[in-house]
Amino acid sequence: MMSMILLAGIVRFSVPATGEGQVLPDSLPREAVKDAPCAIVAARGEYEGGSFVLRSDADLGRVGMRVGDLRNENGDVFPSKELDLTTVKVWYQNSNAWVSYFQDPRLRLCPELLLHDEDLVKVDEVKRGNWARVTAADGSVSYFWLTAPRGVHKRDVDFGAGRIDDAFLCMQPGFADAPTFAGATLEKGRNKQFMLTAHVGRETKPGLYTGKIDVVAESGALLHEVPVRLRVLDFELPAPKTYHDVEKDFMSFFCEYVSIEWILCSNGNDPELAERQLEAILADFVRHNETTPSFGESLKYREIAQRVGMDYKGALMGSMKCADNADARYAARNTARALDKALGSHRGMMLTWGDEYRLHVLRAIRDMVEIYHDEGFTFAVNSQSGYAGGANLADLWWPPFSPDHRTAAKVAKYNETAPDGRMGWYASQHVGAENPAFVRRQYGMGPYLAGYGCNYNYAHHLQGWNDTEAGLYRPMNFVYGAGHGCVDTLAWEGFREAIDDIRYATLLKTTALRLVKDGSTEARYAARIALKLLADAKGDDYDLSTFRYEMINHIQKLRAFEAN
Repeated sequence: MMSMILLAGIVRFSVPATGEGQVLPDSLPREAVKDAPCAIVAARGEYEGGSFVLRSDADLGRVGMRVGDLRNENGDVFPSKELDLTTVKVWYQNSNAWVSYFQDPRLRLCPELLLHDEDLVKVDEVKRGNWARVTAADGSVSYFWLTAPRGVHKRDVDFGAGRIDDAFLCMQPGFADAPTFAGATLEKGRNKQFMLTAHVGRETKPGLYTGKIDVVAESGALLHEVPVRLRVLDFELPAPKTYHDVEKDFMSFFCEYVSIEWILCSNGNDPELAERQLEAILADFVRHNETTPSFGESLKYREIAQRVGMDYKGALMGSMKCADNADARYAARNTARALDKALGSHRGMMLTWGDEYRLHVLRAIRDMVEIYHDEGFTFAVNSQSGYAGGANLADLWWPPFSPDHRTAAKVAKYNETAPDGRMGWYASQHVGAENPAFVRRQYGMGPYLAGYGCNYNYAHHLQGWNDTEAGLYRPMNFVYGAGHGCVDTLAWEGFREAIDDIRYATLLKTTALRLVKDGSTEARYAARIALKLLADAKGDDYDLSTFRYEMINHIQKLRAFEAN
């Protein structure tokens, strides 16, 4: 019996899951490798993606894909239920797509959305636009014009946290992705990209697991086999720490716009559905390494956030009250009591006040900041004058800096001035560029190697399904709101990889430091060489996947010394 009934020629390429180049229907990035397997390398407990492209020499229509179990050389099974297959949806975004968050009203195709059901969004290359499929309760289907010019649909609902496009209720139940892969259409001569994400359990045995994905016609005939290779490493990753201080947490915050209030405005005002959607969104955040709550009602809905694995340690919990000293002191104590009751302690919790103000304002609020400091809170500020006039005030200083080697000297000065503080950044760029490699660099090894202690960028928007919004900026989305919670993107995968890069670097550095202190001569030499890898690197001038493998190589060598 033949292992494959070949109805049409299908060419397969392996491509980086978070690469610099786009996979478009008519072009491939230079990193594409013909006939290579879909390969994934992951530590225990990690989520990690692999990606491949299929191109057929005939119109095959809709095909299915069966993801099988993987097995290693000892017969251990990696179950298919921990392998999530999605289609990378190419759709119309504005002409700055992939490279910038600034607005350009023209449209071009760009790969971005990760969908189980690619038909959730219909793309018409003749009319040059996107349409959302909405399924009513009675089963009838309609399509909403997502790329309509400004003014075609009703707009401008201001609910306190910003403006939303109220014409498209993206969180309505009828606009939801399938829970698992629902097939994809293969057209003659056109590339289609897929993402396979493995969730490696903490108890998974290390080794090389192999298997395949069967590509099948609607008739059930086997069209193609995609080989899958999963290398499970023999260690877990620690929480991310800073490069300059391996005892200090590296944290990631985002300006939010992810709130029950916003969701209610986008799901038809259904409170019970809104809570389920919030939980699904926050669980997705945790799966992508965003574990610190940064949403509108993070205190009110703390049970939901904690249930999905969010950590409130050091979280940003709102604003200080700028008033006369007596009122400010009363407000600080009330806030402390509320947090103590809800979370057990308020010590180390961050509060902020204002936005992008100059030195004269920073000086004027010193009494307020001191009152909150006396109550055990820390102060977060994004004023560019934060160092010159308020280094003694700012516990988290996040100015609009580029998070890379160009700002490392300024970061080092702050770290020396405030060793108990944390330096962050924002705005360069804001959320919005779809390029996952750029996102991976901007939120990972770039700020890490430059000495930053956190990311705190703008913003988490769930709306933004219409990328033709007028104004200076494009919609700023890592994920898009939908009836099931949210739709992930390539850029969001890049963010997960960014924080995982820091986690690998943290493991490398902490292991090396232990051996430098207590290892044999040979082990100390190996540890110094490993530390040199980090010391010589710049966060913006090398391939991050290759650098990840270099870190893994050093980690395994150092762990072998510890094992002996």
